[in-house]
Amino acid sequence: MDEAQREWKLLSPEAYDLRDELIHDYRFAYRKDPVLLGRVSAITDGSGDDDMIQDLNDLSVLGKANQEPLTAIGFDASKLDTAGTKSDEMAELLATANGDKAEQNESKMIRDKAYTHLKELVDEIREAGKYIFWKDEIRYRGYTSEYWRKTHRKSKNDSEESAE
Repeated sequence: MDEAQREWKLLSPEAYDLRDELIHDYRFAYRKDPVLLGRVSAITDGSGDDDMIQDLNDLSVLGKANQEPLTAIGFDASKLDTAGTKSDEMAELLATANGDKAEQNESKMIRDKAYTHLKELVDEIREAGKYIFWKDEIRYRGYTSEYWRKTHRKSKNDSEESAE
């Protein structure tokens, strides 16, 4: 496992806890204001790592814009800056961790390219064989695909039925 993925696994629970704590505080502080409570509910919609990062940012902005109810409950305002900073840090870390996952798929890309080149060569050989053995039905059939004939025959029959 790459370093960024290890770091994400180590730091993400802390970020999720901060988000959950902020939501808990906001729901209590804004309980008498339906508009702010609705904004908190809208922020909490969704799930996943990307959503958690966005939630931290949105909660930071919402809290900074509406500090009076938070101050009234003894809320630590430094958490707002922490949430904004944590959001930026975690976004960068997640991007790095996800980028590392894409790099691990290099073997899949090589496999897919090899398959594509092989398919092109097999198609070329089939075309040449059909051209050369066009009068020898037994040999000609060896250069055709039973699967392709069945599929083509089925789609041809379907199109004829729909035309009627």
